Amino acid sequence: MTDNTNTANSPEGDIPSQTLEDIAKARQEWLTSRDFTGVREAHTLLDDIPLDLIYTPADLPGYNYLEKLGFPGEFPFARGSYPAMYRRRPWLMNQYSGFGTADDTNARWKRLLASGQWSVNLAFDLPSHLGLDSDNPMAEDEVGRLGCAIDTLRDFEILFDGIDLATTPASFNTVGIAPIVIAMLIAVAEKQGLQASDVMGTITNDILSVYCSRGTWIYPPEHSMRLATDLIEYACRNMPRFNPLNVQPVYMRETGASTAQEGGYGLAFSLAYAESAMARGLSVDEVAPRLTIFFGASFRVFEEAAKIRAARRVWADTIQSRYSPGKKSSMGLRITGSSGGSGFIAEEPLTNVIRGTLGCLALVLGGVQGILLASYDEAYAIPTEEASKLGLRTQQIIYEESGCADVADPLGGSYYMEWLTDQMEERIRHYLEEVENAGGALHAVSSGWLRSRMDPNIVKLQRQAEEGLLKIVGKNAYIEERPSEPDIELFKVDPQSVSKQLQRLNAIKKERNERDVNEVLAKLRKQAKDSNTNLMPILIEAVKAYATVGEISAVFKEEFGEWSEPAA
Repeated sequence: MTDNTNTANSPEGDIPSQTLEDIAKARQEWLTSRDFTGVREAHTLLDDIPLDLIYTPADLPGYNYLEKLGFPGEFPFARGSYPAMYRRRPWLMNQYSGFGTADDTNARWKRLLASGQWSVNLAFDLPSHLGLDSDNPMAEDEVGRLGCAIDTLRDFEILFDGIDLATTPASFNTVGIAPIVIAMLIAVAEKQGLQASDVMGTITNDILSVYCSRGTWIYPPEHSMRLATDLIEYACRNMPRFNPLNVQPVYMRETGASTAQEGGYGLAFSLAYAESAMARGLSVDEVAPRLTIFFGASFRVFEEAAKIRAARRVWADTIQSRYSPGKKSSMGLRITGSSGGSGFIAEEPLTNVIRGTLGCLALVLGGVQGILLASYDEAYAIPTEEASKLGLRTQQIIYEESGCADVADPLGGSYYMEWLTDQMEERIRHYLEEVENAGGALHAVSSGWLRSRMDPNIVKLQRQAEEGLLKIVGKNAYIEERPSEPDIELFKVDPQSVSKQLQRLNAIKKERNERDVNEVLAKLRKQAKDSNTNLMPILIEAVKAYATVGEISAVFKEEFGEWSEPAA
């Protein structure tokens, strides 16, 4: 298919070739000759793209295969970032894990690794995210409850006991304390006899998404951007196997962004970080291949796959046209994703197994590089070990048994998929330009403008669910009488974990050299005043002296201030 006069060819000796006009005419005759009374209208979820009943070559007039699709690992990367995709290796199968103390999480990790997971992904508790030590009065009742408590390097030493950082990728989902976390990771690697250059993995480090979606910010945006860029710059120059930024528009998706908004805003943030790092003297070829983006996946398989394919195409075109990269890898956007989250329901938790499978399938068909599958019980609590293992097994079954990993981009060439990818691309470009026209990503976030673009969607979805226009099986459709409590085992944190964590923290404060801690914190305070100084080296010194997360964060709070959300 290249233009309106091209033909849809059939095997030689079969029926004559047909023009796109012939196909369009035949489709119209079919539509008018059949009774479609009562057929419901269909649209994409929030982007409201009207969907026809069927799609044919006539829906892709002037379609240029090499320009729009090409081949996996080649511009425009719609069909995947790597040539062989899953035929060479599976996507990185992750299960987000962390609770209680480092001891508790280390034991869970080792059992997941024994079940076939080949990376670890740490969930932090809320005080850690906010730069608070476990003995801070504001941390009471939250220590180790929704993630693992991390106070000092000693916690990381225990966390990675028996886990080889040279062979096991480690991922961290945190933002405000991201540079401190990676300083700890480097220090632990050195204790294992490794160097920073040996460490594999990634960290979120995406402050922009947090400011408009999650609420776990600490410092004002411009200072947080400086810290995020310090980590990106340091890793690009010292940690070739570690990705220092995983942009998380999934946060925006969870708080109302549409599928295309998630794509457009996420790309706008990715470009903002890349340009901030390039302002430090790094080239696009040093920065772009080290950035990853993390999308959420609803359970609408084709819509999500189209978003992923379109986002890769927009990224490739934007990087090529704006920055003239010398490396092909700078244009091949690496995407990870998760399925579940706010889309899971509490009313019938076992139905979330099916929902998670559909979302996981969407990510696979879109061609992502890593997947984190939420566990079916996460509508109630952090997952049990059995639920986490089932999430891992779901990914393994899709990879080993479904056939979806047998070819690169198995949906490529579908008339519907290519039409929908084009529609998504158009809208993603619109939202990307919208952010840039609003003064750039940092201003769009700090002013509250971007958040205001998503809030109406939350109201719309709630209204559609209440009116039954949006069907959710087990919640507002096919409802049965059920017990008030789910008939499943829920995870409970050991009540002794909190006292164990506080005892460990108190012991570290008594054992460490207080003079060393004070000296290194004074150096940190001095260097924080100089915006031209990369703070990663001094942070590594600080954690090696066993300065706490709270003590380091307190220095930054004194120098940078704290952030309050703009009034609505």
